[in-house]
Amino acid sequence: MGLSSLPAPSEGMMCIIIVNTAISLSIFKALLRSILHLIGIQLPWAAQEDYSIEFPLPPSEEALIEEIRKKLPSSLFTSISNCSWSESDCSVCLARFKPESAVSKLRCGHVFHKLCLEKWLDYWNFTCPLCRTPLTPLPPHPPHPQEEQDLPWT
Repeated sequence: MGLSSLPAPSEGMMCIIIVNTAISLSIFKALLRSILHLIGIQLPWAAQEDYSIEFPLPPSEEALIEEIRKKLPSSLFTSISNCSWSESDCSVCLARFKPESAVSKLRCGHVFHKLCLEKWLDYWNFTCPLCRTPLTPLPPHPPHPQEEQDLPWT
């Protein structure tokens, strides 16, 4: 009957082409920037952008990570191994412990390669990778006066 109410197929095509081109350019730019960052080249225009892919940690969390790293003892696997661990693997990287491996033993008793545990901390994980025991003890809080009276050993 006269006029069609549907748009012609070519009318919406220009918008699709423009959007796909913009998305492709954005992906290409991010890929190029990532490759240059891996190589070690820092572009001056990339450093001046308003946003960052990596968000800096607040100072308190950075300090907590450094405190955990300082308090985690590192030793050779042979110095802490016993017969039950002689054939064990690191649960983070799934590689077998070598006698000369630098390892860290957590207070929960689990043992990991030192580098694996540091990588775990880089992802802001403050617990054991296996059992989720906190890597640092929680700060003690004094019980309420009512709770002190209810304790059976007082």
